[in-house]
Amino acid sequence: MSEENDDKPFEASEQKLRRAREKGDIPRSPELNVAAMYLGAWLAFAVGAGLAVKAWLAMATRALGSEGWAPGSTGAIAAALGQYAGWAALALAAVPSLVILVALIAGRGLVFAPQKLAFDLNRINPVKTAAQKFGKSGLVTFGISLAKAALVCAGGWLLFRSLLGHLMASPLAGDRWIADLGVMLGRVLGLALAVSVLIAGLDMGWQWFDHRRKNRMSRKEMEDEYKDSEGDPHFKAARRQRAIEIATSQMLADVAKADVVIVNPTHYAVALEWKRGSGRAPVCLAKGTDEVAARIRERAKDNRVPIWSDPPCARAIHATVEIGQEIRREQFAAVAAAIRFAEKMKEKARAGW
Repeated sequence: MSEENDDKPFEASEQKLRRAREKGDIPRSPELNVAAMYLGAWLAFAVGAGLAVKAWLAMATRALGSEGWAPGSTGAIAAALGQYAGWAALALAAVPSLVILVALIAGRGLVFAPQKLAFDLNRINPVKTAAQKFGKSGLVTFGISLAKAALVCAGGWLLFRSLLGHLMASPLAGDRWIADLGVMLGRVLGLALAVSVLIAGLDMGWQWFDHRRKNRMSRKEMEDEYKDSEGDPHFKAARRQRAIEIATSQMLADVAKADVVIVNPTHYAVALEWKRGSGRAPVCLAKGTDEVAARIRERAKDNRVPIWSDPPCARAIHATVEIGQEIRREQFAAVAAAIRFAEKMKEKARAGW
């Protein structure tokens, strides 16, 4: 196993993990489903126990008491008991199933992969099965199962000791034995839920790590994937979007160096820098529309760069001047007015206005 890891020193790429997911190869934790089942059973018990116990207690009290039942009411009694039992069975089946489904969807563990339905000889390969059972994955799985058994035994013993008083007093409790039974069932489910959640956390961590380990990549796989990705339109679009984000981030960082930002006041914004004595016209450091324009204005406010409203000038510079270029001659007069405004604002700021 160590030699295999040495041959594949690189972490799995997002593209490989996506392909693996499409084939149904995802980190799966059976213990998570068990924990979800116990959680559903606990919820069903917590919600339904109060209603069911009252009804059953009334029926048991009447059956065991002195009132008795009216002649010919046996069928009604059986129907009522069957109805209660049916609703209880439905709740105990539906609620855990719903919780398991929610857990699978939340953990992105619900994947339809037709490839998994195809016949595969490797699934009945005894050599591969033995390697899985006695390899690193099998040993970790055995360790998790052993820890689960130890926790259940220890928790069961502590629970038995805590419930010993209820068990000893139940023959003398009269009608209270049903309430005591509810307490005991609730604590048993609580213990099972606590142990399952702890084991599910350990198992999920291991399954995620093992899935990443099995999908590690060699240098050749990395190179082949990169070559294949060059023609992938999704990869190109993602790379182009990333390049745009980097360029936009750098452009917004340059707003702090601007002398003035000319706006229209909501849809356009251009940031200009003028280096006095350089013999050059003002240079466009940043420009944008709508959301980008709002971010430019926000960055200008954060860095105390004066903002000048001149819609025609802002639209003209945005349409004709690229980032890093000087403004055009026909824009000199409007930009000069903006720079004079910016200088006055800076003088007032220095004077403490």
